[in-house]
Amino acid sequence: MPAKLVLGLFISFTIASSCSDPSTIGLELDPNNNQIGVSFVEIPLSASVVLQDSLLTTNPNRFVFGVDESDFFGVTTGTSYTRLFFNRDVPRPSSTAVLDSVKFNFNIRSVSAEDLTSEKTIRVHLLEEQIRDINYYNFNYLDYNPEPFLEAKLNLSARQDTIITVSAESDFTKKVFEDLKSGTSFQDIFSFREYLPGIVFTGIEGDNSSFSLQPGNNTGLVFFYRNDEDTVSRAYPIATGVNNNVARHFNQVERNPSGTPTEGLNEPWIAYDLGNKVGGMNNTGILVKIDTSPLQEFLDTLQSVTFNQVTLEIGPLIGNVDSKRPPQFLEMAYTNEFNRLVYSDNGLLLSVQPDNGIQFDPNTGNPFANASQQPALLTYFSDEKNYRQTLTTHVAAIKRGSLQRQDLLLWSSYRTVVQGNVAINDEHRRNLQSFIFNSNDVKLRIYYSTTRVF
Repeated sequence: MPAKLVLGLFISFTIASSCSDPSTIGLELDPNNNQIGVSFVEIPLSASVVLQDSLLTTNPNRFVFGVDESDFFGVTTGTSYTRLFFNRDVPRPSSTAVLDSVKFNFNIRSVSAEDLTSEKTIRVHLLEEQIRDINYYNFNYLDYNPEPFLEAKLNLSARQDTIITVSAESDFTKKVFEDLKSGTSFQDIFSFREYLPGIVFTGIEGDNSSFSLQPGNNTGLVFFYRNDEDTVSRAYPIATGVNNNVARHFNQVERNPSGTPTEGLNEPWIAYDLGNKVGGMNNTGILVKIDTSPLQEFLDTLQSVTFNQVTLEIGPLIGNVDSKRPPQFLEMAYTNEFNRLVYSDNGLLLSVQPDNGIQFDPNTGNPFANASQQPALLTYFSDEKNYRQTLTTHVAAIKRGSLQRQDLLLWSSYRTVVQGNVAINDEHRRNLQSFIFNSNDVKLRIYYSTTRVF
């Protein structure tokens, strides 16, 4: 029965009233089947906030930087560090080459800001120490020159997913061109890294904006020059990637939550009650926890039922505008008594599976995990400013005893499968998006029918 029709026919009942005889509150269906009526119940769930111990930010395929200001999270500052590549297959300028111009390309994938009508600033600095072949986390940092060699003011009001090219001529880039002509530091990747360890991206305070750039050929320097015999310019790139090879990079994220509800969010793996609001923020390890125990209490009162539709709804969200959108999808990851994310033996994040999909492994009874199956995702609907997803099969599996009920941590990620190749798009590590809602705005809406027992 369509949800709108059901809403038109039935009254919303509390949990207590739903435990009465369903035949007194339902609607008689086909007398030839063995289902009696359809009942509706709305179950409120509680939400809290959990801080992860640390977050691995090595090679997320995004440069995440900028300064985000929020009354709930405080001031969050992202700084992105990356190596550079030169292309050995591209001929270097001759010793007598003339520099025409230097450009810097930014492959911008997203921008989050309270207001995009004003220009936003990106600064590019010189890294002063090398990025090593180790894992870097969101608390790691390296020394860099605080004075940028490039400061670009960008008008991003029309598009926030585009490649923007700016002039990058400076004393530094002129010197690089002269050294490029001599070639001493461009013999191999090791001498090049000694010469130029890398670059660092930062934003500025007051912009209240954060950026997500894609590393590769289209983010980095391009030198345009002419050899003696040339009538048109040639190009020589020094970029954050060559062809399909992306330079090693990581993102540092610093939080200053002074004077905000998250100021006391210091100890990892503890579920914090922050009052009447909760929220999660990408790249910070701040996750929302949903306590699903009221669902179990309700299921324990039922016998011989069929679930027609179960929907989890969160929101409306607070404070999001079109230029500062929340994550589009949230994975409902299982958590344990220690408030940690739970993984399968082969390293897959265990989470709620989609409606009509496999929910558990019949051999082990553990939650089902398969890289090729997209998990159930809470999806953001901008018109209503809320997240929703149908969990009918999931709840039915819990009621049957095939799946153990677990609390949930909301994690910003999703998977894509193209021609059999699986890509896990871990958006939690790719931007500084966030979402906030009232802690009592989490509801399970359940339509169910009682089955006759003869």
